[in-house]
Amino acid sequence: MLSAQSSINQIIMLRKSVFTILLVCFTLIGGMVFGQEENGKTYTILDSKNVENIESYIDALNKANMKFYRLKNQRFSIVFDTGVVVELFSAIECENNGVSIDSMEYPIKFDSSKQLPTFSLGTNNYILIGHQFVNKKGRN
Repeated sequence: MLSAQSSINQIIMLRKSVFTILLVCFTLIGGMVFGQEENGKTYTILDSKNVENIESYIDALNKANMKFYRLKNQRFSIVFDTGVVVELFSAIECENNGVSIDSMEYPIKFDSSKQLPTFSLGTNNYILIGHQFVNKKGRN
């Protein structure tokens, strides 16, 4: 009876170990897939507006995927609520810099009716994106 219980405990420990290893692998792979931004390869900071800790913005951008704010063949700037200005490189520039993206998935220009969201730095250095919704009649 004791050896059967010991075998069960070993199986449980093995399953926990495998689960832990898989969890760590998925976490690492997820960070590489979804956090594709890299200072100097996919964006540059144009103006820090005297923000004390620009590293927080770099950390947040490196965790982010700014795909929906990038154009195919021209750079696009976003502005944080603190005044920090970030220039996103074009998708073609990113490809040329060795970033694994498909420039064919990016628009040449944004729809003129597209309203840019507000960007702010959240806790744990994540980018918060605030959208303003407009009803069909064009009123807020």
